[in-house]
Amino acid sequence: MTRRIKYLFCALALCLAAAACDNPFEEFSLRQEVTPEELRAGYSFDFPMDSGMIYNTSVVCRLDDRYWVKEKVDLTFDVITPNFATFTESVSFPVVTNVRQQASLGADANVLFKKRGSNLDNQWGWRRGIECDSLPGRWRVIISCKDATDLERIKAIGFSYKGYRK
Repeated sequence: MTRRIKYLFCALALCLAAAACDNPFEEFSLRQEVTPEELRAGYSFDFPMDSGMIYNTSVVCRLDDRYWVKEKVDLTFDVITPNFATFTESVSFPVVTNVRQQASLGADANVLFKKRGSNLDNQWGWRRGIECDSLPGRWRVIISCKDATDLERIKAIGFSYKGYRK
């Protein structure tokens, strides 16, 4: 075989190996160009949970840093179970703009940040160690916001989950 074909086969094998390692219990969904009206009503994200798994979840927001008047982002999570029971939780996440702030929260805070022009991306761990042995299926997470400042400064919002076998 020629050297070029060998490289092609190696590249193909690496791609197939990477695809085989994909976690079917992991997803990141991002809604861009968020409007205040839609954010007030809530953005819906699917969260399919399976028995025998442990999940970690996180939420991400892209903030317009021209609205830098508060140090937290206030979000409401409405969680709808497969049998349509609903739970609501309000959470205030700290806005992190530099490494010192991130370090002061500690490693357990699970906060990431990135500055991109006039935008600031923050990712916060929301729930860790979620087990779902009693009610597997499609759960729905609806993230909304009522705070006027946050409604204006949130430009994108996302939700992610990652599952691990017990």
